[in-house]
Amino acid sequence: MNRTQAIQNQPFDADEWQKLYYRHQQQYVRHRLEAVKLLHQGSSRTQVCEQVGCSYDTLTSWIDKYLNGGLSELVSPIRHQKPSRLSVEQQQHLKTMVLTQRPTDYGIERQMWTGALLCEVIAQRFEVQLKDSRMYELLEELGLSYQRAHRDYANADLQAQKEWVKTVKKTALQHHLVSEPCSSISPSMTVQVCSMAGQNATPVPKSRVMNASATS
Repeated sequence: MNRTQAIQNQPFDADEWQKLYYRHQQQYVRHRLEAVKLLHQGSSRTQVCEQVGCSYDTLTSWIDKYLNGGLSELVSPIRHQKPSRLSVEQQQHLKTMVLTQRPTDYGIERQMWTGALLCEVIAQRFEVQLKDSRMYELLEELGLSYQRAHRDYANADLQAQKEWVKTVKKTALQHHLVSEPCSSISPSMTVQVCSMAGQNATPVPKSRVMNASATS
């Protein structure tokens, strides 16, 4: 039994096909679905190639996907394996940098890593040029997560913080502003304001910042 006969002998779930066709907008996915449907309807592989606009070998690979995994296999995304230009040893060094070190350890006046900063250090140490997007992919491959950027603050002046808190409390009491225990101020607001006391905020470029923790 050839592949075309094998497809035609299988039951065709028209409802599932319709759901997948509307859910997936990518042209290459829809071409796969259309091809399988045409084969189920009795078209030959040559006819399907002409109608869908694909080569015979490509259609054969789609048929194999369908026979092995059904319609769900046809809608799986195309994945391009991008080889890293860093050696295994260099990748482990990168992971150590993110988890245990800061940009200041490399003479950069920032407290948290960004993709651009990591690319800069890697270029200096290993003479390997990486784009930010590739750096984030590489970090994911190493099991690291990242978060959106926010402002980066220099180390806080603890004494200035204490004086600032005293001043706020004193002012609030004098003007009878505290009628209940600050229920309208979120913890994040309080932490952010206190951390700014006695220091200047330094904006971080609008890129993602590394969260120095390994994902499970």
